[in-house]
Amino acid sequence: MLYNFKLGANFDLDGIIGANLRREVRRFNGANSTNQFVYGLLNHGNFIDHSSFSSTREENTIGVYGTATLGYNSYFYVNLQARNDWTSTLEKANQALLYPSASVSFIPTEAIPGLQSRNFLNYLKLRVGYGTSAGYPNPYQTRNTLTTSTRVYQTVGGSILNINSVSDRLGNLDLKPELHKELEFGLESRFIDNRIGVELSIYNKNSSDLIIDLDLDPATGFTNTTVNAAEITNKGIELGLDITPIRGDFTWDFKINYTRNRSEVVQIAEGVDQVGIAGYTNLGNIAKVGEPYGVFFGSPFVRNPSGALLVNNVGSYVEGSNDGVIGDPNPNFTANWINNFSYKGLSFGFQWDYTDGGDIYSSTVQALLARGNTVDTDVDRFLPIILPGELADGTPNNIQTYIGDAFFDGYFGASEGGVFDGTVIRLREVSLSYVLPEKLLSNSPFGRIGITLSGQNLWYNAPNFPVGINFDPEVLSLGVGNGRGFDFRTGPTAKKIGFTLNATF
Repeated sequence: MLYNFKLGANFDLDGIIGANLRREVRRFNGANSTNQFVYGLLNHGNFIDHSSFSSTREENTIGVYGTATLGYNSYFYVNLQARNDWTSTLEKANQALLYPSASVSFIPTEAIPGLQSRNFLNYLKLRVGYGTSAGYPNPYQTRNTLTTSTRVYQTVGGSILNINSVSDRLGNLDLKPELHKELEFGLESRFIDNRIGVELSIYNKNSSDLIIDLDLDPATGFTNTTVNAAEITNKGIELGLDITPIRGDFTWDFKINYTRNRSEVVQIAEGVDQVGIAGYTNLGNIAKVGEPYGVFFGSPFVRNPSGALLVNNVGSYVEGSNDGVIGDPNPNFTANWINNFSYKGLSFGFQWDYTDGGDIYSSTVQALLARGNTVDTDVDRFLPIILPGELADGTPNNIQTYIGDAFFDGYFGASEGGVFDGTVIRLREVSLSYVLPEKLLSNSPFGRIGITLSGQNLWYNAPNFPVGINFDPEVLSLGVGNGRGFDFRTGPTAKKIGFTLNATF
């Protein structure tokens, strides 16, 4: 429901009151057949043994919400918002959560008309806001669950055995929603007859009571449980510029966006300083107290107190245990530059992206370098070499090895040897389009005809990877989720070129 009121000569009040219901049901049914009768005939009737499986997951969320904006003379606004959700994935005592938000904005160019001029400042808006939101667990995390399976075993005598089993996950009756709080300062402005626009946001976000899996001692009868424990902060800046250097029959406009974020894991759970969030048991992303979210853990190269790499008795670098932080996949900043040139019905655009930093672990690059399958390490592998570093007693290394052995031990030894700087510049997209003039279509059934030729991911350069690899840091292996920065010999990215014909009647 929308509402709008005029409160006297200077004040306006408007807002929304509403409710929504979301129900999500997932059903999964499958069949498994083994012991093929006739080779190559792939249907279930051609297999001797059969089994089936099914699962159902249901989740309901009910929400009521309201917003109210009080405006004064079209230049000062106070906005209040609140939402209350009820979720079926938590116990009754913790199902409901109210999360409010508030913001204040001020438009000086409306309040003080003398500030506004066509040739300099056209518009200025300042704002500050504080908002909250919630996160809920997946269903069935609060109770111990029972699994039933039929026809699991067959005895020697031919009897069929069915089983019931308790899940390895311990239910947590006290589980409650996550809470996210964010404070943001912002600025919006336009200059020089609206040729230059600036948008700036500075934020500080705190996420508490985060829902995580916690490992348990198997002696308890369970291997893990779900708890509210972690706390993470994110602080950052977002800057956007849109500029129109040329305006007229021929127009050139472009946008520049800059984003920088710094995260830190503040706490996890009592007695726990890190948990794995993606990857494998000996190599992956973790949340570790005092570190950015998602840093790599694995085996580092061992260094002496002086910081020099420690060399073993065969002349190679010493590998540490699989519990060290060996990289950070979070970039220092990202930026993109989006250009558009237009003349009458013809337009040409392109977008450049730049990512500064952000580590990548690549087993593809590891393997190619270690085996000499790239020009970067295609040398005489029997040449003797003494690696820079120190021996255990602190003296400079004087133990000779061979280039081939050094490559193998360096890249297939400590997992730190597979970590590279993921800085990359990329031509993200190029497009050329043309819209036919209306006069050409006046006697046709078409209202508009447009033709577009476009290409994506046409060129990139990752300058801190070995030159001969031509590696793309967007080649990642952990899929959708919290995992980031890992390449486990994934296939290369693809260039895309397309043609589009758009017509309306």
